[in-house]
Order: sequence, then C-alpha cells, then structure tokens
Amino acid sequence: MHKKLKVCVTIAAVLAIGGAIGLYRQSTSAQPTQTSAGTAAPAIQVAVATATQADMPNTLAGIGELEATRQVMVTAESGGLVRAIAFQPGERVKAGQTLVQLNDAPEQGELARLQAQAANAKAQLLRTQRLLPQQAATQEELDQVQSAYSQAQADIVRIKALIDQKRIKAPFTGVLGVRKVNLGQFVQAGDAMVSLTDAQTLYANITLPERALAQLKTGQEMSVSVDAYPQRLFKGHVSTLEPRIDPGTRTVLVQATVPNPDNLLSPGMYANGEVHLPAKKDVISVPETAVSYSAYGDFVYVVEGADTQLTNTVRQVYVKTGERSEGRVVLLDGVKAGDRVVTSGQLRLSSGALVRIALKDTVGLDQASSR
Repeated sequence: MHKKLKVCVTIAAVLAIGGAIGLYRQSTSAQPTQTSAGTAAPAIQVAVATATQADMPNTLAGIGELEATRQVMVTAESGGLVRAIAFQPGERVKAGQTLVQLNDAPEQGELARLQAQAANAKAQLLRTQRLLPQQAATQEELDQVQSAYSQAQADIVRIKALIDQKRIKAPFTGVLGVRKVNLGQFVQAGDAMVSLTDAQTLYANITLPERALAQLKTGQEMSVSVDAYPQRLFKGHVSTLEPRIDPGTRTVLVQATVPNPDNLLSPGMYANGEVHLPAKKDVISVPETAVSYSAYGDFVYVVEGADTQLTNTVRQVYVKTGERSEGRVVLLDGVKAGDRVVTSGQLRLSSGALVRIALKDTVGLDQASSR
C-alpha cells in the first residue's frame, strides 16, 4: 500500500515539472528574439602609435664587469719586523710614498762598514795614481786598488738595495684598501700589506655575441651603466678586442677604457655596456610594445580607417624585426611609414576586430585596476 502511494506521488511530481517547462517555453516563444547577426560586437579600446621612418641609433649591447686599470696587493720583498706603518686605510697615496718600514738596522750597520772600506779603497787608488808617473808604483798595483775600490762600490749598491727593500713603497698613485699588517709583526717575503687601486680610469670588460665581431673596432664609443647609478651613463671608448672567441659561450670580449674622475665607479661592479655603431639610415620603427611574438612569427595589428577614435578595424600583419634601441624596434617589412599600430590591448584582438582608439595609453592601467 505504501509503495503504491510513493509511486503516485513521484508521477505527480514529474507531471508538475513537465507542465512548468511547457508554460515557460510558451511564454518565451511569445517574446521576440535577437539573432546573433543582428548584434554588433563592442569596440575594443586600444592605444596606438605611428610607425616612423628616420635614422635610428645602432648599438651592440652586452654585460660584464669593471676592472681597475692598475690594482695590486702591496707585498713585502723581504722578511723583517714591522717598525713603522706610514699610511691610513683608504688613504690616497702617491707613487713612491713609503707605506711600511721594516727593521733595517743590520743592513744600515753593514752599509756603514762598506762605506768605510770604500773610502779607504778610494784613498789607496788616488795614492797609487800619483805614484805611477814617478814609477813608484806599477800598473799591476794600480789595477788591484782600482778593482778593490770598484768592488767596495758594488757592495754599497747591493746593501742599499737590501735597505730599500725594507722600505715598502706605493708602486703608483692610487687609493689604499684595508690594512693587513700590524706594528711589531714579523713578515715574510710575499706577505700582503695592503691593496692599492688606481680607479681614475677603469676597464669595462663586456662580452658580446661572436656575430658582432665584424662590426667592432678599437676607438668606438661605448656607454656603460651600473646598478648603483641607474640614471647615469658613463662614456668610454673601445681599447682592446680579444682576438679569441670563447669556445664555451661563443662570445667575444670587448674592453673599453672608461674615465672615472669622480670615483663613482668601483672595480668589480656589474656593468651593462653598449657599443655605439653608425646610425641606421631611414629605417621604419615602432614601439617595442607594438610587436607580439608567437611560434608562427612576430606580428603587429595595423589600424585601418581614418577616424581618430571610433569605427576603426585592425589587420594582423606579420613582420620581420631588426635592431632595438631606446624602446623602439626596427621593422624590416610588413609596415610602412605612417601606419598606425596597436601598442596596448592586443590580447583581445583578432584580424577585422572593431577598435576604439584611446587618447592616452590607459589600457594597461585599466587592465591592472580590473584585476
């Protein structure tokens, strides 16, 4: 009995749903419908720019680092006890200035002894020279005293060189680094004292693709930028081209000499370098944002129509790109001077789409705010 009741309830529910669907269809069929052919797709807002024809800067860009033209670690030539330190870390010193004095007392004593011997040898030489014309001395005796005097002079030169080794000097004008020696310390030959860097002129060592080798030559201008001063360019000139291509990276090393009178640059800095080549004459270029890249080729959307804002359509044009410089890219074919190309809003476009040209490039901002 209960099973029959459940079946009856289920059938009634199905009939009720079917009746509701039939009434809905009748009500909707009585209303007019719009076909897809009768509706126009809304215009897509885009930003555009004009393809221009003009001379364009031509550069070869690469990365590398800065190197001091002269940089050494000042070391001791001989062993000895540090008797005096004559510099301050970070100080600018001149070539030949004494930095560290080692104990040279034994050598100074030896010098005094040799000087006395030389004085005696000289006196004997002068006396023998006076006696020779009187035949009171022989030529053999004169040669002996002459040799003794010369040997004494040579010993003095040798000991003075040893004394000079005890006085550690700056080999060139530059800026000192961190001190690595202390007063009273005993040092051996070759021990580090302090670094010395001449940063008035730097080398910018930049690597470029090997295909750039044919366009490179010494004397070309190079501009260098570093992360520490992103808004500033430092000018230099190519001074050396590495004649050997790196077999591992297939790159060529280009070295430029960059003046650094304000000492803003430091050796070891990461650097971006651009070698300036002769400008490209009468090339067609567009903003880099106008070019879209795909596996089938690079393309741009060219605006067709003369209206400034409405009732324009776009056409997809495949292009061949060339050099890039200052936010623009050269187009070798596909676009002519004066064509308007879409620079923002391309993601929703297809060939033949209606577009509305924005007075300002606010499409990117609108997309960012909508997210």
